[in-house]
Amino acid sequence: MKARPARMMETPKKTDAETSGLKPRRWPRRLAIGAGLMVLAYLGYRIVFPFALDQWADSRLPADAPNIAFSPNDTWLRELGINEAYKISITRAGGRLVAFHPEQTGADPARIEAWLEKNKIGGVILGGGGDVDPRLYGGNPAEGAQVNRRRDEFEIALIQAAVKRRLPILGICRGCQILNVARGGTLRNLDDNKTLADLHFNSDGHPVTLAEGSRLAEISETQRLANVGSYHRQAVLKLGRNLRITATGPGGVVEAVEGNAPGDPWLVAVQWHPELAVGNEQQQKLLRAFVREAKR
Repeated sequence: MKARPARMMETPKKTDAETSGLKPRRWPRRLAIGAGLMVLAYLGYRIVFPFALDQWADSRLPADAPNIAFSPNDTWLRELGINEAYKISITRAGGRLVAFHPEQTGADPARIEAWLEKNKIGGVILGGGGDVDPRLYGGNPAEGAQVNRRRDEFEIALIQAAVKRRLPILGICRGCQILNVARGGTLRNLDDNKTLADLHFNSDGHPVTLAEGSRLAEISETQRLANVGSYHRQAVLKLGRNLRITATGPGGVVEAVEGNAPGDPWLVAVQWHPELAVGNEQQQKLLRAFVREAKR
């Protein structure tokens, strides 16, 4: 009798999960764990880091450090720690940053002055953020991005109060723009020129030329900064009252203005971000000069 050939056993096909090295139904759990860790890390950053930063600042500052009122960035960039960068840089320069929000006083000049007096403010920083409302200077409302009219009106009133009290003012990025608008100036939208838009909103930065005899040139001890961090889509067009242009960048774009009225306090506003250039000694000179003025 002829023997039957042995029947080959079929190898069962592997599932997609087994082929990928994961056991069935395990990947959703791993994704959930990963997402949970990211949430915990974010919460730690938003809760623990500010507390640790406060402790670091308090331990570093002398008792006579001037209080600096700071109108912070209110856009999504605040979630990336942009406001903390101001605190680190100003602390290193010897000042104590005190956040001042529109919700605290509104645009009421009397309430703003009372807040400045109560908190013994020695200087004011106008930080970055969204576009200044084009309607404030007769521009096209459709060109504004991340506009906050309440903040605009608050900062205009804050500028007026600071000048009245002869407090030094440092404007950074949007701070340069709102200062110009507060004094009757207008702004241009760089998005109308792609070449300029790319030059003035990028991580590579660009050089700026400082006007001879300006505070900026005196502080920086040069008439040229080789590279500044620039992230702006608006810029000065018509210059406001009692201001002078003290720095220009590629394409002739205004990069800094200073107050030049006889009654003006120390008043400097730049389009670039010295608070992000912690390792750049030349740019840190501006922050230290501002804090020295606030201490007087």
